[in-house]
Order: sequence, then C-alpha cells, then structure tokens
Amino acid sequence: MSEINNDETNVADLPLWCDEEANTRLLEVCEKFKVPIDVLTELVSLQRERQHQERAHGIFLRFEEILGRMD
Repeated sequence: MSEINNDETNVADLPLWCDEEANTRLLEVCEKFKVPIDVLTELVSLQRERQHQERAHGIFLRFEEILGRMD
C-alpha cells in the first residue's frame, strides 16, 4: 500500500474526510488557500500516528518535508 493511500486510511474515519458535505467544504478551503489536499491529509495522518507519544521525536522534520512539497 502506498504512503498516500495509507494516509487516507488513517483519516478516513474523521468527519472532514468521511462526511461528503464536510469533505466538499474542506476541498474548497484547500483550493482557496492553495493547499494540496494530500499535504493536509498527510499532516493530519502523521499527527494521528504520533498522538500517543509523549515526545514526538522527529515530527518537526517530517512536517517540514511534507510542507516542502507545497513550493
């Protein structure tokens, strides 16, 4: 399974992704502010993966890598 598909699976239960109306609004906001939906999906997925950790070592580097794809 690719990283993008895995990220989508990690957020599939969230209302912004599973509710059709909410997802439509999310896509509109992403388009308005020129934020690729896959970047937002990956950021939320990363946060969910690491939320149980007391210290999320290396998370800021991953944030920079993900956000760097927006350039």
